[in-house]
Amino acid sequence: MPLGFHSLRDGSHGASSEHELVDIVAVHDLHEDSFEAWTHPETGALWLRDFLPDHIQAARVLAYGYDSSALSLFTSDAPERVQRMAESLVQELRANRQFAGSLKRPIIFVCHGMGGVIVKKSLIYSSSRTAPKVSHLWDQFVSTFAIVFFGTPHGPIVKSTWLDFEASISSSLSRRSGSFSPIRRLTRRLEEGDTDPQLPRLVDMEFAPLVKKFHIFYLWEQLPTRLGDRWEFLVHPHSAAPNIDNTESAAIHATHSQMAKFPSRESPDYRTVIAALSAYSEKAPAVISNRWKQADRALLQLRIGEIQEIAGFEFDFHIEKPVEQHKINVPVQRQRHFHLPEGRTSTYIGREDILGTLSDSFFPGGSPVLKGGQKSFVVFGMGGCGKTELCSKFASDNKHEYTAIFTIYAASDETIKESFSRIGELAGLQPTENAGKHFLTQQIEPWLLIIDNADDGTLNLSSLFPSGNSAHILVTTRNRDFSREGTLGSLELKGLREDEAVQLLLTKADIPLPWDGAVTKVASLITKALGYLALALIQAGTCVYRGVCKLGGYLDIHSEARRKLNKKQLSTGTNQPGNTIATVYSTFDVSLGLLLKQPVSTSRQDASDLLSIFGFFHFEFIPLDIFSRAVMKREAELHSQSSPAKSWTSTLVQVAIRRISPPVTLPGFLKPIDGKLDKYRINWALAELQSLSFIRSDGKYVSLHPLIHDWARDRLSSSERHIWSSLAFNTLMSSVSLPPESSSEMDGSFHRDLLPHIDACLAEHGAPLKEETRVMWGLRFQIAKLCQPTFLLIVRDQIQQHAKCGYVFAERGHFDKSAQHLEIVRDMLIKVLGYRDEKTMSAMLGLAGVYWGLGRLEEAIALQLSVVDTRSHLHGPTHQSTLQAMDQLGKSYWLHGQYREALELQQTTADQMRATLGINNPQTLAALDNLGVTLGAWRRFQDSFQVHNEVLTARLDMESYGPNHLDTLTTKANLAMALLDMGRTDQAMKMMTDVYRERQKQLGKEHPWTLWALSYLAKVEIEIGCYQQAEELLTWGIEAGVRSLSEDHLGVLMGSGHLAQVYARTGRLDEAERLTLDIIRKIQPSRGTAHPDCVYAFLKLAQLYELKGEHEKAAEYCELGLERADMRITREHPLARDLEQLLDKLRATLRVVDTESDMATLAESNREFETDASSTTPSTSKNRDKTNREGSDVKSDFDKVEPRFGRNVTW
Repeated sequence: MPLGFHSLRDGSHGASSEHELVDIVAVHDLHEDSFEAWTHPETGALWLRDFLPDHIQAARVLAYGYDSSALSLFTSDAPERVQRMAESLVQELRANRQFAGSLKRPIIFVCHGMGGVIVKKSLIYSSSRTAPKVSHLWDQFVSTFAIVFFGTPHGPIVKSTWLDFEASISSSLSRRSGSFSPIRRLTRRLEEGDTDPQLPRLVDMEFAPLVKKFHIFYLWEQLPTRLGDRWEFLVHPHSAAPNIDNTESAAIHATHSQMAKFPSRESPDYRTVIAALSAYSEKAPAVISNRWKQADRALLQLRIGEIQEIAGFEFDFHIEKPVEQHKINVPVQRQRHFHLPEGRTSTYIGREDILGTLSDSFFPGGSPVLKGGQKSFVVFGMGGCGKTELCSKFASDNKHEYTAIFTIYAASDETIKESFSRIGELAGLQPTENAGKHFLTQQIEPWLLIIDNADDGTLNLSSLFPSGNSAHILVTTRNRDFSREGTLGSLELKGLREDEAVQLLLTKADIPLPWDGAVTKVASLITKALGYLALALIQAGTCVYRGVCKLGGYLDIHSEARRKLNKKQLSTGTNQPGNTIATVYSTFDVSLGLLLKQPVSTSRQDASDLLSIFGFFHFEFIPLDIFSRAVMKREAELHSQSSPAKSWTSTLVQVAIRRISPPVTLPGFLKPIDGKLDKYRINWALAELQSLSFIRSDGKYVSLHPLIHDWARDRLSSSERHIWSSLAFNTLMSSVSLPPESSSEMDGSFHRDLLPHIDACLAEHGAPLKEETRVMWGLRFQIAKLCQPTFLLIVRDQIQQHAKCGYVFAERGHFDKSAQHLEIVRDMLIKVLGYRDEKTMSAMLGLAGVYWGLGRLEEAIALQLSVVDTRSHLHGPTHQSTLQAMDQLGKSYWLHGQYREALELQQTTADQMRATLGINNPQTLAALDNLGVTLGAWRRFQDSFQVHNEVLTARLDMESYGPNHLDTLTTKANLAMALLDMGRTDQAMKMMTDVYRERQKQLGKEHPWTLWALSYLAKVEIEIGCYQQAEELLTWGIEAGVRSLSEDHLGVLMGSGHLAQVYARTGRLDEAERLTLDIIRKIQPSRGTAHPDCVYAFLKLAQLYELKGEHEKAAEYCELGLERADMRITREHPLARDLEQLLDKLRATLRVVDTESDMATLAESNREFETDASSTTPSTSKNRDKTNREGSDVKSDFDKVEPRFGRNVTW
């Protein structure tokens, strides 16, 4: 048995840079060796060596061998043995990588069975190796990007099953060798109980905190293993694929021992695995490079801390960089991002002439075009001709010419926005559209942008082109009109050449070389009939490969499918597709016929159903979490239905509701069999579709070719479309939990993926509640409630679907769409349940939050006020639900600038919560924090400090919070501002610095909360006179805020106000004036003309004009600010008093100036009168004209600004 590491393939020569490479490390199961484990017994193919390099060129593939006898894991000292094995793996891998010069290179582990247990244990061990003398062993933990587990047990194992399996293997070996196997002796000993079957579970418990560090793909065996006269799963699916968020899982159609061995490249199971490995290999270099930067800094800080702790004081010293790479002449990294369109194949055939045209266009003379503005090329043609594949091939062939390659999925506005957001996230910025666009505009060296599926004629295609001269842009579209957008040219892509088409067909059919004349003749006839279209040829080849027919019989089957298609379209009256499209559709029908004509199979029927459902989703990036979440929710519903009721009356109610409930409109794989759901049915159905090339999947998302997506919908009659669009929409809604059940971050990511699919379903299905039901009112509705109980249950479910849509849209910032759904929810709940029902009031509060997002502030407050009044009458003013609504209303008052109402309500709410719920209740602490902010707005700084300090003390004492909890950080930031207001700047600086750093660490440097902390920190810097530091912080922070939020977001405007303050205090008064006027122009539409923020802005502008000596302008803005103060905060507020004091001061100054001017004028007049009395009138007239002109100038300047402030508003 070969032990240690063995190189199966070194792909260093396949990469243009060291920084593109990854190490793929394979670790086998028990009773195997490092070669046998991955070799198919019939074909002799070792897929890691023979197949994988075709898909992943830039990889070094290593196989690790170890003593894999059963003694390793089934004796009393098993934990110690596994620990030693894990430590050996870490040491040997470190040595191998050091000699190969590949330290810090990304690692992807491929593990079979118990080999995965050893790998997990090795990562646990490596993660703790940070001490100075062993920190070199940290390399494995930091460098590991992904792990693919083939049938690894992550829970308890069945001892007898594994022992019987070992015994059967041993017996086979014994018969061949004629010796008595030690395994039989071991089996007898272990049967006496000397074992630890819990070992995998214990290792998994240790590994659990590390799971989120890696990409993980769980693969489970679909076929049981024969053990004598019985069949058993060695690793049950629930153990091999635990239900853990943000991990992937899939079934392998094989037994445990055969699941990591693939016969050919066309194997569906191999495709599943290689798709995941390819995706990991592309993403890993950038992620691991960034991770090492952070790790090096962390180790350095750890060494510094250790030295300071030992020495007892700080001093300067030099520390060698940790885990230094011992290899010279490493090439400089150029390739930072390499993201091609989804679904490209590993083999590409033909189009060499067209690829040459693209190369000549972008690289005339062998060098990239960099000058002369936009450089774009448009590839147009009908669906299925291979446009996306062509662009992917061009990008892959020329990746060494580009520093980055990105793809924008342009099929819809939502996918465009999501594409830019993902680019922003890849760049380490916030996942927003503006952040992605900003990052692309910063590129200097040549890079490539592929805009895929830009088919919508209303799309402003040029708006997607980044500015600058460094980008090469490649567009794929079905729309010929977009060809004019190609500054370097365009071309129409049609069918393949005949020889290329024949090669593609026979390759996909897996017909071995050499091809004789008879085979190529038949293939030529098929390719001609299919119009030489790549997608149709792939479908035809797949059918032959799957055994639907022989190559020679395909045309007969295709002709029959074409005849049925025409007949169906004539009988249903549907529009017939063009001749070419009909030809392609017929190839899909042939493939689908394979599923439906074979012996009855649940997985095949599920696959057909799934295809119909996919037709009503968006065709790209369908998250598989839709189905896993839907299954979990259905299981919970079934469990609640089967649970015994608490009383006989509850039992009767449950029975009655079940009897009148309408049948569940869901696909078969979401319906129980014998009261139970099979959560793996969806995996089998997906495997069927993938094997027929209908879909492509990376383990997390499923995508369809646009033409297959169109066919999946077009093949249905109008009545069938209605049914399947409902099933698709209901499936989507089944995956959404309301209220949410998982973390907000996980739900947010999932809901972001759902948006284009919800839009697509609603476009076909329409609103869940139809117009005739929504407008039903009065007696008719009451009669329906009483006489049609089933109708009422249907309405209930439809209201819930509207609520889910509204929730998802609101969470992702689509407030306009959300409001449409939540208004329906509110109105229908009022009809069904009345105003006083808790569900109605919860819907009203949710709608109020959406109105805030839309700027409909008064409507939001009216809804909240209505809920507070209703709950007060129903439950009393001290009930918890009433207090919650009061707290929300108080916060709304404050945000709307109604500081007096906010203070009164928040004081009452906080006092009652303290008395009713206690100081340690989270709601009480949140209410007190809100109260402290409002007290600060009233300049009651000492009171504000005491409240925030009380909240902070409570949160630090509670285990559920702690010093770095996000809510604790919010309290610290509020407390820091209170300290600053009290003049305790040193304490404010220390606390705000801690908050800013911790938010950077937890949320990222461009997260809105981090930027808010940055603005607060800059405010402290200004107060202590560190103007340069404050300006640097604010300049960067405002740019980041515009990218992540918008230029008129409150946080951006607040930062801009602080920057204007820096300008003013450093003597740059004109810059301060321009910036302040811009703030006022933006703040009024978003906050309202009467908002205190506007009043404050007028005060700052008046103070600025006072500094500039423009006292009349300053007085005008004081008067305007006071008018606005009277509208909301009144003259009682300190802000209004500041304006009054400044106005009095300015008027006094202006009176002195006027008096001095009058005295000077009088003296001048007397002198002139004495010399020439006739000159008095002209002189006085001249002086009066001058005064009028100056006043006119001031008024003129004021008018230039005034319309922006809405002075013409009726007060």
